[in-house]
Amino acid sequence: MHSHLTRHVVRQMVYNALYSETLCWCRSFPSRRQQARKCLPFSAIPKRTFFGFSRQPVRQQKPPDFDPGLKEMLQLGQALVKHERPPPRAVLKQAFISFVLDKQENERLAVEDSHIGLLLATFRYLQDTQEEEEGGLGLSVGEMVNTMSLLTGTGVRRATETANTVSFARSLFEEVNRMEDMVGEYRQQGLNALIEILASKKKPEEARSLLEAHWKTEASSIDQKQWTNVLLGFAKVDDQPQMIRTIETMERYNVPFDCLTHQYIVEFYASHKNVEMMKKWYDYGVANGLKPTQRTIRRVLSACVYNNEIEWGEPLMRTLVDSEASNANYTKAHWKLILQWGAAKGKSVEELDRLLNVMVQKTKEQGFHLQPDIGMINSLISFAAFKNDPYTAERYLTLGRNWGLEPDSKTLLLQLEYRVSSGDLDGAKAAYDDLKGRELETDADLKLVSRLIVALCNQKPMRYNVIMELVDDLSERKARLSPDTVSALGLLHLQRAELHDLLDLLNSHAYHFEPSKRISICNDLIQYCFDRSVLTAKVWDAYNIIRKTFREMDLETRIKMMFEFFERGRSDMATHCFGHIRHLDMPGIKPTLETYVHVFEGIAKAADAESLSLVHNMLKLDVTIEPDTRLYNALMLAYLGCDDAGRSLMFWDDIMHSREGPTYNSIRIALRACEDAAFGERQARDIWSRLKRFDIQVTKEMYAAYVGALAGQSLFDECVELINNAEQEAGLTPDVLMLASFYNALPTAKQEAMATWASNTYPAVWADVQRLSKRNKMTPSGRFLSGIAYNIGSEIRA
Repeated sequence: MHSHLTRHVVRQMVYNALYSETLCWCRSFPSRRQQARKCLPFSAIPKRTFFGFSRQPVRQQKPPDFDPGLKEMLQLGQALVKHERPPPRAVLKQAFISFVLDKQENERLAVEDSHIGLLLATFRYLQDTQEEEEGGLGLSVGEMVNTMSLLTGTGVRRATETANTVSFARSLFEEVNRMEDMVGEYRQQGLNALIEILASKKKPEEARSLLEAHWKTEASSIDQKQWTNVLLGFAKVDDQPQMIRTIETMERYNVPFDCLTHQYIVEFYASHKNVEMMKKWYDYGVANGLKPTQRTIRRVLSACVYNNEIEWGEPLMRTLVDSEASNANYTKAHWKLILQWGAAKGKSVEELDRLLNVMVQKTKEQGFHLQPDIGMINSLISFAAFKNDPYTAERYLTLGRNWGLEPDSKTLLLQLEYRVSSGDLDGAKAAYDDLKGRELETDADLKLVSRLIVALCNQKPMRYNVIMELVDDLSERKARLSPDTVSALGLLHLQRAELHDLLDLLNSHAYHFEPSKRISICNDLIQYCFDRSVLTAKVWDAYNIIRKTFREMDLETRIKMMFEFFERGRSDMATHCFGHIRHLDMPGIKPTLETYVHVFEGIAKAADAESLSLVHNMLKLDVTIEPDTRLYNALMLAYLGCDDAGRSLMFWDDIMHSREGPTYNSIRIALRACEDAAFGERQARDIWSRLKRFDIQVTKEMYAAYVGALAGQSLFDECVELINNAEQEAGLTPDVLMLASFYNALPTAKQEAMATWASNTYPAVWADVQRLSKRNKMTPSGRFLSGIAYNIGSEIRA
C-alpha cells in the first residue's frame, strides 16, 4: 500500500513549500492544499501603498464590437461549414430582424457584401427548418419587405455590389407571395423593390420582363419610376439598343419618355464621367417636344466644366445667360455655374469679382436685389480643389470675405479637403478645429478626417498628441473608421508598443468590415513583423494579435511569417506558427505537403530537435498528407540537422521502397547522412553500387558527396583512389568541390595529411581551395568540433 503521507511530503518539498498535514486535528496553520504550485518570477510578498493610491487598475480590454445580430449569423455560417449544431432558430430569427432594423435606423452604416451573404444564409436556414417549428418561417411580410428595401439601397448606404443580392431578393419575394396573410400593399412594395434590384444589379432584361408582365394587369400598383430604373440598368451595362427598345416599349404602354426620365439618364452619365454618352442623350428628344429641365442643363454644364468640354457647352451656356430667370432661386443656381464657367475659362479672381458686380447690378435692373452668397464662393473653391490649386482656393475664400461672406460648414469641408490633398496638414487641422463647432447634417467630414489622420500618421516627425486628439473626437461621435485609417493607427500603436490600444482599435472596428477590407488591414499590419529592425519579442506579440483578430489570414502569409521567425533564429516561434496553421478550423487554411517541407527545412537549419519531434508527431497524425520523396528528403535534412544521421537514413529506406523513388537531392542528402552515421560507409557503398548498377548519371555534387561520406568514416586511402579515378568512374576531373568536401569531412588528425597530398597531386586546384573562406569545423546542428573547414556553399534543399 502506497503511503499518502510520503507522497504529500515529497510534493511539498518539490514545490519548496512548508509541510502541513491537512488531516491533523491539532494543526496550528491553515491548509495550503489550494495554494498555487507554480513558482512565480516575482516575490509574492504583499506591499503596502499610501492609502492604495499608487495601485494601477487592471485595464479592461474591449470585447469585439459586432453589429446587432451579426455575431449569431456568423456562428451559423461557421456551424454550417463545420457541420456542427447551429444557434437556436429563435435566436437566428431575432438576429436577422435586429440586423436589418439597425441598418435601416443607422443610414450612415454601410451594408457590406459579406452581410448580404450572411442574411441570405440565415434566411435559407429559417426556410429549411420552418417545418420543424410551429408558426412557419417566423418572419412577417413587413419584415421581409423591409429587408428588400435594404437590398435596394433605399435609405442605407451600400458599400459594394454583391452577387447574392439578386438571389436573396428573389427568395424574399417568393416567400412574400407564398404568405397566406399577404397584404396587397406589402406585395406592391416587394414587387417594386424586386424590379429595382434586378435593374440595378445588371439584370435589366429580367427587370423589364417582370415589369411588362405585371404592367399589363396591375399598372396602378407599380411605380412608373421603375421604367426609369430599367433604363438606368441598361445604361449601367452600356446597352444602348436595349435602352431605345425600352423607350419604344414605354410608348406602347403610354408611358412617355418625359423630362424627368431624360434628366435621370443624363445625370447618370454625367456622374460616371461618360461625357460622350451624356451629350448624346442630352440631344435625345423628350416626349411631346418638351425641353430639358433647368436641373438637367445645369448638370450638363457642370460636367462640361469638370471634364474640359467648354467649347461644346458654350452655346448652351450662352442660352442660359441670356434667359430670363423666373425667380431668385434659379438665378442663384445660374450664378454658381457662370462663376465656375468663368474660372474654367481662366478668368482671374479680380475678373470674377467684377463679374459678380455686373450680375448684382443686373438683378437691380430686373426689379429684385440679389447678393452673392457663400454657396457661390463654395462652387469656386470646389473647382479650385478639383484642379488641385490650393492657392487659388484661398484667394476665392478671401474674395468671399471681401463680399462679407463668412465660411460655412461646406466651405470648411472644402478647405479641409484641399489642404489635406496639398499636404498642408497644419492648415487642415486648423480647418477641422473650426469645423468642430459647426453642425453637420451628415457625417460628411468623416472621410476627410480619416484622410487627415492617415496623413499625420505618415508624417515625419509624427505628432502623436494631434493624432490622438482627432481619434478621440471620432470615438466620442461613435464614428466608424475607414480601413486605411485602422491600418495607419494600428501601425502607429505597434511602433509605440501600445498593444492594448491596438487590441481596442481592432475590436472596435475590424469586425465591421467585409473580408476583403479585413485582409487589407491584416496585410498592412503584418508588414510590421517583417521589419528586421523590430525586436523579435515585439514581432511575436504583434503576430499573436493579428492572427487572433484576422483568423482568415491566408496560408501564404502565415508561412511567410513562419519563415520570418526561422530567419530570426527562433525556431520555437516558427513551430508555434505552424501549429496555429494546423489547428485552425478555417476551410482552405490547412498545412499542405509543401508546408511540411518548408517547416522541416527550417528546422534543419535551426537544428531544433524539440521542434522536430513536435512537428513530426503532427505529421504522423495528419491523415490528409500522403508523404512523397520531397517530404522524406525534408525529414532526412531535419534529422541530419539535429545530429541524428542514423534516423535520417531510415527515411532513405522509405524512399527506396516508395513508388516515386529517390531524386538527385535524395542521394546527396543520404550520402551526407552517411558521413556522420555509425558505419555509414556501408550505406554509402550500397547507394553507390546502385547508381552504377542502374547506370545513373553521376553529377559532380553527388561524386563529392560520396567522397565526403567515405572521408567522414576515416577511409583516407579509398577517398584518394576515388579522386584519382574520377575521370574513369564518372567522367569528372577533380575540382574545388571534390577536394574541399574531402578535407572538410576528414577527422582533424588526418586533415594535414590530406592537405600535403592535395598540394602535391593537384596543386592548382588545392590553391583555389585555399582561397575559400574558412570556418570552425562543426556538426550539422552547429556544435563546434576541433579543426577547420572550407565554406563551399553547397546547400542541399529537399
